[in-house]
Amino acid sequence: MSDAIDTAKLYIQDGNYKEAFKLSKKRHSKDEVEDYLTILDLLIDEDYLPALEEKGLYYQYYDESHDNGDYGEKYFDKYLEKQPRSINVICDKALSRFNKNKIDEALEYMDKVEEKYKSYSSIEKPRISKKEVKIGKIELLIQAKKYDDALTNLNEYEKRYGGDTKSDLYKGQMLQKNGENNKALEYLDKSLENEETLIAYNSKGDALYELGEYKTALKQYNHCISYERQVDDLELLTNFNHKAAFCCVRLGDDKEAVKYLNKTINMLNEHGRLPKDLEAIYQKCSFEKERIMKTGDVEDKEFKQTRFFSAKTAIILLIIIFIMYAILKMMGF
Repeated sequence: MSDAIDTAKLYIQDGNYKEAFKLSKKRHSKDEVEDYLTILDLLIDEDYLPALEEKGLYYQYYDESHDNGDYGEKYFDKYLEKQPRSINVICDKALSRFNKNKIDEALEYMDKVEEKYKSYSSIEKPRISKKEVKIGKIELLIQAKKYDDALTNLNEYEKRYGGDTKSDLYKGQMLQKNGENNKALEYLDKSLENEETLIAYNSKGDALYELGEYKTALKQYNHCISYERQVDDLELLTNFNHKAAFCCVRLGDDKEAVKYLNKTINMLNEHGRLPKDLEAIYQKCSFEKERIMKTGDVEDKEFKQTRFFSAKTAIILLIIIFIMYAILKMMGF
């Protein structure tokens, strides 16, 4: 048993739970995870609620397996059994649900946070403000692709708190998704003035594409493509690559379009089975490439690199293979 655990036990015997809790966090900061968790368990045995949340947060953020995919939820549940009005832990549980891909359930918990904010537990002060709760809910709505609801909440956010870089970005995205492309550009440009993000450039490209401004849209998509190695979102990668291809098609540059189409098709091929929306894009790109190649005006260099044998050569090879097979059989193989 380590000195830290012995010290923590003494603190706990004296009822000095806060010092024991601080000590556990210090052990965590020094990567002494076993000591950290042991001290937390000692505090949990004494019904010290902050230790329950802390252990849940460890599995939510730090543990490699996230406690076999639980993301700390069982500890948050135990906490909420004793303190059901905890804004902090309801938010923690919402994130656990989100990490388990239960986005609708995560949204239900964020609704509870908004409802309970007026009467939160006097034992604790929320770490997250009403403003942060609202933007967190908006982010979940966007993840759930509930764009109309997200836009409604963004309008409420703007009335209550005014706009900021993050809300301008999200509102620009949602306006674009809802077909209000000119208005979307106003918000996206405001967002980009404060912070350059690929999401904003991609959405700006989409708005310009829908407005028929293909040359300017292509510039936005190419900007995204120049940073694509930093992106691990396949949906985002697919969008700005395949839209770049169709910008080229609209601009009459089939040769350049084929380059983007090949890239998109190959990228999606690497991911095997695709969700319906990405599969539809894959088919669209494949059909468009086929259409372009049938015109005969474009040489597909990638396709050309693949070498095919002539019929005469293929027959000779088949005869050689057959003779080799017969010889091996005669030799007893």
